[in-house]
Amino acid sequence: MLRRTLLLCLFAPFAHGSGTAPLPFPGEKPARCTWSASVLACMDDSGNLYSVATQGHDTYLRGFEASSGRRWAQTGTRYGSLTFFSGVTSDGQVWVGTSRGIGWTNISRFSSSSGDSARLTCGRVSGCKQQPR
Repeated sequence: MLRRTLLLCLFAPFAHGSGTAPLPFPGEKPARCTWSASVLACMDDSGNLYSVATQGHDTYLRGFEASSGRRWAQTGTRYGSLTFFSGVTSDGQVWVGTSRGIGWTNISRFSSSSGDSARLTCGRVSGCKQQPR
């Protein structure tokens, strides 16, 4: 769940005009999305729902994970090429992290209250690779 949430934060701004979101991991089907001037809302084939809204340097994400029934929210604030983000789920799990854009690549590090931590490197062409920390 944390990986999908983080990916939304990284890839939502790159949604295609055709109504589909980009494909961050090989083999995954793109989600069905619609958007207005400042909100992107998507649903994938598993029934997961999520939305992304932006205002100035801030990004707001909200979602629903169908398999667990959990809801989640994440907020991120950008300072130049560095973004700080934090989130919470309906069952009380929290996470914090940073993401830095370098060209067409984002390098993110995050940790959660459940003890998970990882480094995620995502490129527009190469997709994403996650390394445990």
